[in-house]
Amino acid sequence: MSHRPPEPAKETPTSEPNERRSRVSIEVKTTGMIVVIFLVVIAVFSRQLDRSRLIELVVTLAAAFALVIVVLDVWVYRPVNSLIRRSRRRLGSRYEHGHQRHRDELAELDFLINTIIRTFTEVQTSEVRTERAESDLIRLQAFNRQLVEVGDIGQEINAALPYRETVERTLARAKAFLQADFVALISLEANTRAFDVEGALGVQAPSIDADCCLYTADCPVRSAIDDRTVTRSANHTCTLFPRTMKSQLIVPFEVDPVGEMALLATSTTSEHFDAIGTNVLTILQGHVHGALTNARKYDSIRRQVVTDHLTRLYNRRFFMNRAEEELSRSLRTQQPLSLVILDIDHFKHFNDAYGHATGDRVLQVVAAVMKQHVRKSDICSRHGGEEFGMLLPNTPGDNASFMANRLRRTLAETRYTGLGLPSDVNITISMGVATCPRDATVVSELFELADKALYEAKAEGRDRVIQYGVEVQPTFYD
Repeated sequence: MSHRPPEPAKETPTSEPNERRSRVSIEVKTTGMIVVIFLVVIAVFSRQLDRSRLIELVVTLAAAFALVIVVLDVWVYRPVNSLIRRSRRRLGSRYEHGHQRHRDELAELDFLINTIIRTFTEVQTSEVRTERAESDLIRLQAFNRQLVEVGDIGQEINAALPYRETVERTLARAKAFLQADFVALISLEANTRAFDVEGALGVQAPSIDADCCLYTADCPVRSAIDDRTVTRSANHTCTLFPRTMKSQLIVPFEVDPVGEMALLATSTTSEHFDAIGTNVLTILQGHVHGALTNARKYDSIRRQVVTDHLTRLYNRRFFMNRAEEELSRSLRTQQPLSLVILDIDHFKHFNDAYGHATGDRVLQVVAAVMKQHVRKSDICSRHGGEEFGMLLPNTPGDNASFMANRLRRTLAETRYTGLGLPSDVNITISMGVATCPRDATVVSELFELADKALYEAKAEGRDRVIQYGVEVQPTFYD
C-alpha cells in the first residue's frame, strides 16, 4: 500500500483582504445617508406635487446631491484620507494594520490621533528623562571637577612647608575654590573659648575683632566647631568681615597642638557656596586639617634642628645661614645690619663653684633676657658654651650698642638667688659690635671684627660693650 505524500497545507488568505472587504468607506456611508434623505423628501412631496413639479424637485435634489458630494470630496474625504496616509507613514511599525477599529476612516482617524497623542506623550516623557539625565550628567561633571580641584589643593598645601606659608597657601586656594570674598583661619582657645585669627585674606572689616562673638550664643563658627560639621549660615554679622557678607561657610577641624580651628569663608551671595556639595567640603576639610597638622610638625622638627635644646635659641649653623641672607639683604637695600657677639664673664667659675646645673640655668637666664630685649625681626643664637650672638637688621652700630648696653645692665643689676647663686653674685657679660656695611661686607669679616671688639671688652675689664672702630666709647656704656 503506497503512501501518498501529505499535501501541502493550503495558505489561508490573510485577514487584511477580508478586513478590507468588510470595511465600508466613509464615502459610501455618507452617500447612502444623503440618498436616503433625498428619497424621504421625494416620498413626502410626491403626494403633494404634480408630476412636473415633482420632476423639478428630483432634478434640484440631484443637483444638490452632486454639489454636496463634490464639496465633501474636496473638503472632507481627500484631507481625511491624506491625513490617514501620512499618519500611517509617520507611525510606521506603531501602526496596527487590520485592527478591528479600522472599520472606516473616522474610526481609523480616531485611532490614529490617539496613537499620535500617545506617541508624542511617550516622546515628551523620553525628553523629560533625557533632560534629567543631562542635568544629572552636568552635576556629576561639576562634582568631578570639584573633586579634581580639591585634590590639587590638597596636593599643594600638603607639601612640607612652614606653618605660616601653609596658612597663606590654604587661604589663597580656598578663597579661589570657594569664590569667596573673604576667608580666614580661626583658632579657638581651649580654656577661654576666645577666637584668634591665624590668617585672613580678602575684603576685611575696618577693624578685625576675633572676640566679637565671644558671648554670642548663635555664633555659627562656634556651633560648627562644637558640632564638628560643615555649616552654612546666612545673615550673621561679625567684625571679622563687612556686613555686606550675607552668606557664610564654616569648615571646622582640629590641629595638634593648636587645637580646634575653622576655615571661615564669606560672600555677598550664597550662589557659589550652594554649588559645592557637602561631600566635597568634607574632603577639603580633611586636606586642610592634614596640611596644617603636617606644617606644625614640620615647624617643630625644623625648630629642633635649628635651635639649641638648652636655651631654645637658634644654633650657630642656623645663625650663620641667616647672617648670609641678612647681609645680602642689607647690601641690596642699603640698610645697616649689626652683629653683636657676647660672652658670659667668668662662666667657668659658675660651673666650678655652683655646679653645672646652676651653670645651665645661668645660660637659660641670659637667653631669656636676650629675647626680652630684641625685636621679632632680630635673631638670637647660642654659638656654643657661654658665647651668644645677635643679628639686628636695619640697625646702625650706635643703636645696636645702646640695646646691648641695656641688656648688659639688666643682667648686672639683677640678683638671681633662685638659680642657686649667692645674693652678692650677679651675672655680667661682655659684648662686641660690628656693622655692615660700615665695618665689613662679608659675613666672615663681620664676625671677625665683632670678635675683636669682644676681646677688647674683656681686655678692658669685662662687663662692657665695645663697638668696633669707635675709639672713644660713650660714657653710658661704662
